[in-house]
Amino acid sequence: MRMVRKGWRVLAAATLLGTTALAAACDAPGELRQALPRAEFLFAAGDSTYWVRSGGEGMRVRSAPILLTQVDGRLFEIFIGDDGAEYPEASFATARLWARSLQAKDSTLLFADSTVLRELVAWRRRHPQQAEIDPSDEDVIDDPQTVVQDDIEILDVHGPYLTFEHLLNVDIDGGPEHIHSGRRYVVDVRSGRIMGLGDLLGAKEATNVATRARASLTQLIDSIRTAGNGGDDRAAIAMETLETFTFDSTSFGITDLSREPAVTFMVPGHGLDGEALALHLPPIAVDVPVWWKSVKSTLPEWSADSSIVRWDRSSYRIAARPSPEGDALALVLSSRSGMGGQHEWPVATVGAPAYQLIALETPPLDSASRAALARAFDVSTALDGMVQRARYRGASPRRAPEAAMRWRLTSNRLNSPRMAP
Repeated sequence: MRMVRKGWRVLAAATLLGTTALAAACDAPGELRQALPRAEFLFAAGDSTYWVRSGGEGMRVRSAPILLTQVDGRLFEIFIGDDGAEYPEASFATARLWARSLQAKDSTLLFADSTVLRELVAWRRRHPQQAEIDPSDEDVIDDPQTVVQDDIEILDVHGPYLTFEHLLNVDIDGGPEHIHSGRRYVVDVRSGRIMGLGDLLGAKEATNVATRARASLTQLIDSIRTAGNGGDDRAAIAMETLETFTFDSTSFGITDLSREPAVTFMVPGHGLDGEALALHLPPIAVDVPVWWKSVKSTLPEWSADSSIVRWDRSSYRIAARPSPEGDALALVLSSRSGMGGQHEWPVATVGAPAYQLIALETPPLDSASRAALARAFDVSTALDGMVQRARYRGASPRRAPEAAMRWRLTSNRLNSPRMAP
């Protein structure tokens, strides 16, 4: 799957603008001169991460289609690898979720569903004469009767914990009943451990949150029924599937409301034709766990009128101003030293939404960490736009690919401020 690089074309212009602004400031009279604050951070927005460094030597900005998170001072890269096989009458595609500490050689498998590859092996045994499609063959009819695929969608990341959804579709020609299902998960990027509510919040708060979620689901279902009985056509159609939705306390994710932790539940169900459906319950604010302290500083803070969002550090501030269309953000850097009045330097114009800011100047990156981060950016940039597809030959790989094949976030954190229900 290809990645769309939002904001990439305007990055060079924005960076040039920042350099021009810096030069102008240096040429101004002494009382007006402003020195760029010393800062270094990673800024995730759109489907890229921006590595920004500023100081006495000027400002540098790099961009790459890479997703990073920081845990206990270590940077982890998160990526999704694709696998599968294509035949004239069958299509198999699966996704695996990986994480890698930037200074480590090996990757950790965070999540994989064996269904697709298991069905691929079984299908090959039943159709030994079938040959895989040549990707360069443009005459192949794209209408397979058997389609087995799963997909992973990254929703959000908060320090060590990644929230994602997994969707599975199994349609085997002449085979058993079709399978269409989906669930939400939270996984620890350090170990690949799937986390439960109790692991993240403690037993007491987990029970409280699950109880509130069940009540929220009951209220939502009652509202749909009331609307349907009152003549609402859409609600009347939805009523036909309500009995298929069953609350699952393990199908949840982590989000944030005004920089505080919250939990969102995905309630799986099925349509009349077996199609996978889901009810997404409103976020539920939770007691602040110990691990949230380091996460909070990476999250944005909205102004009172929702016109700007910012991250405050001890010596500088990063602000993001949405464009009138809401599809881009203009980043600016300002000093918080209080000397010589407020001054702003343009950093870049990036694709919306934005997700997090990871500060790197306190403590500063050591030489090994900086070299590892540079290598990760180099590799990710080199692979951008390339379709990477590993062929499955009957055994699951023991190691991950060396770099990210694709990643995407679907959070709308910086499209609008999120308020507690």
